[in-house]
Amino acid sequence: MGPNVGNPSAPRTSPHKTFRPPARPAANWRREWLKRLYADEPANCKRALVPFLRNLLYFGLIFAVCVQYRIEGRAFQLLLQVAGLAFPIHYLAPYRWKKAVFLTASVAGLFLVFGMDVGAVVVALSAAMIAVARFPVSWNLRVGLLTALTVFLTCGKPAALFEAVPSTAWPVLGSMFMFRMIIYMYELKHAKKPESLTDAVGYFFLLPNYCFMLFPVVDYRTWQRGFFAAEVHDVQRRGLEMTFRGVVQLILYRLIDQELLIPSSEVHGPWSLIAFLTFNYIVYLQVSGQFHIACGMLHMFGYQLPDTHHRYLLATGFTDYWRRINIYWKDFMVRLVFNPVVFRLKKWPQPAALAAATVAVFFVTWLLHGYQSFWLRGTWGFTVPDAVFWSVLGALVLVNVQMDARRGPARPRPKQAGDARPRLDVRGRAVRGLQIAATFATITLLWSLWNSPSLAAWFDLLARGLQAS
Repeated sequence: MGPNVGNPSAPRTSPHKTFRPPARPAANWRREWLKRLYADEPANCKRALVPFLRNLLYFGLIFAVCVQYRIEGRAFQLLLQVAGLAFPIHYLAPYRWKKAVFLTASVAGLFLVFGMDVGAVVVALSAAMIAVARFPVSWNLRVGLLTALTVFLTCGKPAALFEAVPSTAWPVLGSMFMFRMIIYMYELKHAKKPESLTDAVGYFFLLPNYCFMLFPVVDYRTWQRGFFAAEVHDVQRRGLEMTFRGVVQLILYRLIDQELLIPSSEVHGPWSLIAFLTFNYIVYLQVSGQFHIACGMLHMFGYQLPDTHHRYLLATGFTDYWRRINIYWKDFMVRLVFNPVVFRLKKWPQPAALAAATVAVFFVTWLLHGYQSFWLRGTWGFTVPDAVFWSVLGALVLVNVQMDARRGPARPRPKQAGDARPRLDVRGRAVRGLQIAATFATITLLWSLWNSPSLAAWFDLLARGLQAS
């Protein structure tokens, strides 16, 4: 008997080649669904029937209110229907498909609201601009090409060059690209890795944009990083709360605009002047309400974004007012204008650097508002009242910035047990009330100037309002 060595002529197989890993069980969608997560999905995407149905019911109630009071007209009603249909599909879709579902709903909303001709033009020109922004050439060359394309479209828009292009396409295209492209190119310059094409297209094709041409300047990186950054039901609920606040503001705006606001020609005496100045300013609730609804609708699809406004009627100073009203614009200016100017002038004394940066912010704001008016209204917004408004507001903010810089950061008062925030004594409350009243009165006066057709008309309004009745 000898050792069993096998057949020496047969080829031998190495031991590591004979190993076979155990077969993985086939993916079972029922098992995955019971976990409320598909494979490789973040925990924030976890599905739950009761919270989802509660949010869906909340959305249905908001939709019913909008239909009952005819909020914002046909385009808004259509987009609410698109959002209502896409909401459950987006919720149930796997995480890797969610951005595609949102993009599909956005493009569908564009064609439903504006029709095939406008939709085709907007999609074609958008594809061209996004393609130029992502060309595999240097960043400076891409900026030059985009600038040349913008100048070409700007010159061709009022001329016979684009007679075949529907006039409605221009405000839609401008609302999508005039500010967001600036932010996107800034991000491409500082990006450490290539940006996703899906994110790029989705950033410009935002569903609520097609009923609100005056759209908040959503930051690309904040929008991108906010996607399912928190538990999805909490994000949806917060978005629905924002949408509801926006709807309430739009109803209040309609009440003020139709019942309380008087024409400037009817101002005769101090009381009518006070009423006109107050309600002429508070009709800004329309913009605030639209911004709340726009960002609230994005929350429904998992995009967590910050507030667009924060109690701007209670501002205690002009820097405080600048921080509270249209927060997205403030962040846009701080990031692309204020901080770069301060950094370049870091060798200057701090007061001089802050002053130069503040002046630059309001000068650029004035220019960009005129540019915005061209794309949305068809006329450049460079008027004398407009220039005076931004100059005076910029000067007031500049004074506050210098005062805040000299004062230095406030020292936090030790909190007492159970205090949610520091309490003000009677004197502190009185001072705060006076600050709010003074800021509100100044802003209402400036706002009437901004909306006045000319300086002469504004001075005539004040003269009629100050005369004894």
